Amino acid sequence: MPPKKAPQLKEVHSHVADADSGACELTTASLESILHKYFAEADKQFKDRFDRLENQLVSIKTTLEEHSKELDSQRKLTTSLRAQVKRAEDATIEHSEAIKKLQEKLITMEDQGRRSNLRIINLKEGVEHSNALSYLLLIFPTWFPELASKLPELTRAHRVGRPRSVGASPRHMIFNCLRLTDRDRILGLARKTSVVVDGQTIRFTADYSDFTARLRRPCFPVMNRARTLGFEAFLLYPAVIKLSRGSDQVQFGDLSEAVKKAECQRPRQSQGGMDTLILGAGEPHGSDQLFLKAGNILHVSLTAKDLVQSYRVPG
Repeated sequence: MPPKKAPQLKEVHSHVADADSGACELTTASLESILHKYFAEADKQFKDRFDRLENQLVSIKTTLEEHSKELDSQRKLTTSLRAQVKRAEDATIEHSEAIKKLQEKLITMEDQGRRSNLRIINLKEGVEHSNALSYLLLIFPTWFPELASKLPELTRAHRVGRPRSVGASPRHMIFNCLRLTDRDRILGLARKTSVVVDGQTIRFTADYSDFTARLRRPCFPVMNRARTLGFEAFLLYPAVIKLSRGSDQVQFGDLSEAVKKAECQRPRQSQGGMDTLILGAGEPHGSDQLFLKAGNILHVSLTAKDLVQSYRVPG
């Protein structure tokens, strides 16, 4: 009777199935172990990175807070400095105005202190020898016969500045009158009488501070030009040229415009008054005089208010 084989095949299949099942379990366990290891390593790396990032963020936050505090401190300091600068600017403006007023007072005081003085211009050097006071007292009756009966009382006389080289224009001579009335008498006679010494026409002018003299200096050429046009020229204090001719009155702040108008045409006829041309330079001073700085606008009108014009003083 032949042996039975079916049970043996079944056992073989059973062993193979058991082996496959064990291998599958082994492979799954190995994969889980490997994946667990890698995931754990990745978690650790990510955690370390996040820790470092968190530390960096904390450091940045701390730095920003410090900078914020510094900015607040600088802002407060800047606000304080701005307030100090504003106070300093206000104080500077006040001080500038005070200094300007003091300068004006000093100029006025100096001009007042010199009001009894007169300057002689174009008088030849050396004619007075060593005593200018005696020379003037002797020569005044010759220059102005009206003074012969009552000579002015002079306190001092001298040349101004250092001696000049040969051929240079003579230095001014300045003299002081004891009384202001004597000064006005001499100045009035000098305006009416032409005095010539050694072929040179000498001029008498009031004596002022350097500041006022600088204001008045540009007026003399204009006055000379106006006289050639038939005007009577007067220089008012501190630097106003008054030109008279006819019956109308016009005021100018620009010397060149005034001369141009005087040369080109006569002023229009008004209802009355003098034909007076006023030329000014400087700043406002009083209600009836006008002094202009460069760039200012001067309103010009006739006494009858039948002509209105404006001029800009050139810079």
